[in-house]
Amino acid sequence: MARKRNKRPACPNCDLPLREEDNYCARCGQENHTHKLPLRYFFVELLGGMYNFDTKLVRTLRDLFAPPGLATRNFNENKRARYVPPLRLYLFTTVVFFLVSAWLPDRPKETRDGQNGLQFTAGSDSLDEELTAMARAGALTDSVIDSVLRRQGEEPDLITRKLLRAAMEQNAGGAASATFKERIKANFTNALFVLLPVFAVILKLACIRQKRFFTEHLVFAVHYHTVFFLLLLIAALIEWPFSANGTDASAVTGIAVLLGIAVLPWMMRTAYQRPWWRTIIKAMMITVLYGACLGTAVALTAIGTALMN
Repeated sequence: MARKRNKRPACPNCDLPLREEDNYCARCGQENHTHKLPLRYFFVELLGGMYNFDTKLVRTLRDLFAPPGLATRNFNENKRARYVPPLRLYLFTTVVFFLVSAWLPDRPKETRDGQNGLQFTAGSDSLDEELTAMARAGALTDSVIDSVLRRQGEEPDLITRKLLRAAMEQNAGGAASATFKERIKANFTNALFVLLPVFAVILKLACIRQKRFFTEHLVFAVHYHTVFFLLLLIAALIEWPFSANGTDASAVTGIAVLLGIAVLPWMMRTAYQRPWWRTIIKAMMITVLYGACLGTAVALTAIGTALMN
């Protein structure tokens, strides 16, 4: 947005001499403007920044999906000014996703026999039910856990005690289980951030003949994870009215995950411009290897969260 500038002969930040036509300092980038700013300056800066971000965000989201991988290819071809920086976009998307996930209602509760997800056991069904009931009542003390472990022929220790308590509280549901799930979600978010370069390494190994820089694969990794989170976000919003009415619509999330897996070869085809058959084979290899890394990360995150509890 154009405005009249009260310019100075030298940059007040680094003292570089400036010409009359210089709007910004060539050395440090500071705007060539007097420090005596009118009130309207702050509103102009705010609206200008919001407009630029919104414009770049819309363009970035469009090129992430139409076709998938176009934003990645353009960014790696140094057409960057039109897009939101990849890491900033990823962080923005994940924050929005987890805020929406926390705000939306939980899925309908199911019976124990029909639960989805991991099931934990302590040795037998009767013992599981007993410990789960005690965890639900808040009576699962260290002495009780130690007696259970000795009954199973194990010597109690701090790690086993914490893991068993976390497992039974998870089976019991309630506030303790909800807190545990939220901590796992937060810790897994950090783990995913660490896994971004892991995905980039796998991608570089799969495309090693292309002689691309590692940072190009890292841009692809960030964009791909952003697309995945956007698909999950859309699925969560679609599930919302069903969950509010007590209807289980978890299949929508499953479809979103499948779409996230299926979009990988499409993004690779657009970004790297290699034949379809070769791209599909590489995408399958990457999916298997990265899936193993994700599974390991989930297990380590659950164990680590239980030990820190």
